[in-house]
Amino acid sequence: MTQQKGIGPVAPGAADSTSSSVVVGRTSVDEAPLNKLVILVAIAAFGGIFIDGYILGVIGGAVEPAAAELGLTTVGQGLIAASALIGIFISGLFFGRIADRYGRKRVFFWNLVGFFVVSLAQLFVVGTWDLVAMRLLLGLLIGVEYAVGTSLLAEFTPRRHRSVLLGSIAAFWFIGFIAAFVVAHLWSPDSWRLLLASSAIPALIVLLLRMALPESPRWLQSQGRTAEAQKIVSENYGPQYVLPSAPTEVVRTRLRDFFRENDWRTVTYAGLFWFCQVGPLFAIFTFIVPVLDELGLNNGFSTDLFMNGLQLLGAGLGLWLLWRLPRRTFVIWTFAIMVILLVFLGGWSGQPAMLTFIVFGAFVLIITASNSVQYVYPPEMFETRFRSTGVGYAAAFSRIGAAGATYLFPLTLEHLGVSSTLLIAAIFPAVGFVASVFWAPETKYQSLDV
Repeated sequence: MTQQKGIGPVAPGAADSTSSSVVVGRTSVDEAPLNKLVILVAIAAFGGIFIDGYILGVIGGAVEPAAAELGLTTVGQGLIAASALIGIFISGLFFGRIADRYGRKRVFFWNLVGFFVVSLAQLFVVGTWDLVAMRLLLGLLIGVEYAVGTSLLAEFTPRRHRSVLLGSIAAFWFIGFIAAFVVAHLWSPDSWRLLLASSAIPALIVLLLRMALPESPRWLQSQGRTAEAQKIVSENYGPQYVLPSAPTEVVRTRLRDFFRENDWRTVTYAGLFWFCQVGPLFAIFTFIVPVLDELGLNNGFSTDLFMNGLQLLGAGLGLWLLWRLPRRTFVIWTFAIMVILLVFLGGWSGQPAMLTFIVFGAFVLIITASNSVQYVYPPEMFETRFRSTGVGYAAAFSRIGAAGATYLFPLTLEHLGVSSTLLIAAIFPAVGFVASVFWAPETKYQSLDV
């Protein structure tokens, strides 16, 4: 039975007494400084998540002209908006396991080839189901980024830099999302197919970067390929650094071993907290225009740009909070604040427009800040031989909430109004708050494999 990450807080420095042993006279790679390879892996991971944000954001600018041309119903629009999220759910369940079994590098590379090809295929959309199919395929590929990209970056990054580098993934997601908004604003509505296909450009750039990456040394070690792993460490971190020692016997794991050997509370929580964060995020920001209209806010490019600026500011705030706070404190308090803000917005109709603007702006700031932990927390919860499986499972679980909320949001907005819709949305962070109080593990000060 494998030792699991514990439930509950761990004091700073606790990992020093529990970290795996290393060769006498040499230092664990967990204590190494940043180097060129770590930075390259980070850029490759950031690029993938930028594409994710761009693909999920660009549909917001294309869905209205596509609806006019293709004659989409409200249900059809919700299905197109949610289809990429459904794809993420499916791929998270499978590709994380493939990366744990066959390696990170191959999956990480071929995924970008898929991004490039499917992005271009959107040029040939002629009907609703064509567009749903293309968005579903892109969602499958995005799911790989969650499962493999975050795991790979976590495995290359020294411990004291994990919060900043993995937390920065969320910032690049929002940069991609905002880039899609700006591009869509400048793009001709008649060329919505070209707008959707524009994601092929960053995909090609990131694909070229990933050609230079080696395999994860931690994954090689988990497969018994210790000499290969140590060669990568010595060449890139220095000969004085070694990987933490691992069991000498290599055990081939199956999917059922993931659920059997990991604490059920950790497995459940890894997906549940993510589920509760992204449900309201995707729903509200995919349909931000009608939300702002219903709230009585001045909807125009300047207002949208201000909201997007708040998202970037929130991503920066999230990075600072990740650096300052334990993981448990981070998730508990951000969930609590989101509940308060959504209940305030939904429960008080007829409030002054300026107050609504301020409270909604605060909600945007906090929900984007809270998303920074999504790319740090799950990789820290699982050991190397289960890491991509665990992150993929958590991402898949989260997309149930995102897809469901995005699909139902325009329907509830149309039939119940914005106040009731925001009160329903508050259920997500409320569940996340309760789950975090009881189940959130503290992983900030632990080594990846203890």
